[in-house]
Amino acid sequence: MGSSFFFSSAAASPPHSHPHSDHARDSTQGLIIPSLTLPAALPQPTQYGKTLGGIRLFITGEGADDHDFVSSLLLDDNDDVVDHGTWEETREGSVLRVSTDWVEQRDLHGLEKFEPSRNVEIVTGRISSVRLASTILPTIHSPFYSLLEIIDPNCQPSATLISLIASPLAPMYTALIILSKSGENSIKRIEEDSLIDALSTHIPVIIFRYGLDQTRFPSRPHMSSFCPSSASALRNGLFRSPETLLSLRYEAAERFLHWREIERAVESIYTSNREIAHRFLGKAPSWDKAKWEAEWESRLSHDVATRSRENTVTNRPIITHRPAPSIVDPLYFSSLIAFSFSLLNPAKARITNSVSTFIQLVSDCQVRIAMVGSFCIGVGVGWMLR
Repeated sequence: MGSSFFFSSAAASPPHSHPHSDHARDSTQGLIIPSLTLPAALPQPTQYGKTLGGIRLFITGEGADDHDFVSSLLLDDNDDVVDHGTWEETREGSVLRVSTDWVEQRDLHGLEKFEPSRNVEIVTGRISSVRLASTILPTIHSPFYSLLEIIDPNCQPSATLISLIASPLAPMYTALIILSKSGENSIKRIEEDSLIDALSTHIPVIIFRYGLDQTRFPSRPHMSSFCPSSASALRNGLFRSPETLLSLRYEAAERFLHWREIERAVESIYTSNREIAHRFLGKAPSWDKAKWEAEWESRLSHDVATRSRENTVTNRPIITHRPAPSIVDPLYFSSLIAFSFSLLNPAKARITNSVSTFIQLVSDCQVRIAMVGSFCIGVGVGWMLR
């Protein structure tokens, strides 16, 4: 609120002035006239914004760290947004809370005021591998546990239950948007497929390709049916298409029920094993040391008194050491025969080698005898001729 001050100046008196007019002029000199500065009019929400409900988006991939890029992707030329909010850093990542409607409230004095509804939550985080993908699963599952406490454990999955879970006020994440500008043959394409396979069974996954390469690849199993081809298509699908938004919420509800059934099965198995172990331990008698010592001492005293009244002494029997009977191995003879047959081939080879060696020695000896005999005959003949 501002104030304007208008001070009356000493204007020229009319030709015929009256005394009372001079008095009135003196009384109005220094008069303060307040002026009010009204605030700027609030943006009017659209019909789509009023009925949008809650949306929770998790954005990752190439460019997710650029807040300006993410804001321009979802909020530029978006007439349904009435308040953009500011980015905040939390344990889950960078969070931007956007409003598409106003909430009427009253202050302590009963005056009306309008606050942004903050019904659209955008969370950004960079995930580069499947190992790091497991770090955001607790963030995705945190609203699952809130719903798990509300739903009756005996309630089976049904169309009514999935309709209740897919309501606009459900706290689950609506979708995971992966920003990508990679080519078909790049390594990032393989990491992207692995990331989709790791998270698509927990949250609806939307692939948004931007940049020069906007090639659309075949969708992976369990991906969302919503595949926007441009930023305007993405904005229209999330903010101006009730059918698309309802489809995403139903997909998120189906994934929650799938996770719930897995948790129930695991908990049932764990409870069954724990009950079996508890029954087994319950049947096993617990050993009391003090009770055992008391019973042992009383029983020992009673047995000693009974034995002493018999007035006899037990003689130790004379133990004669007898030779232990020979034990015949039933496999001894068969083993001996098999071992004997196994020695035939080495023995045959040894005998053959010995015979051949002997024959060779004998033949060498005969040659030597013949040479010596020839030498002697020659010497004898020469002696006779002489």
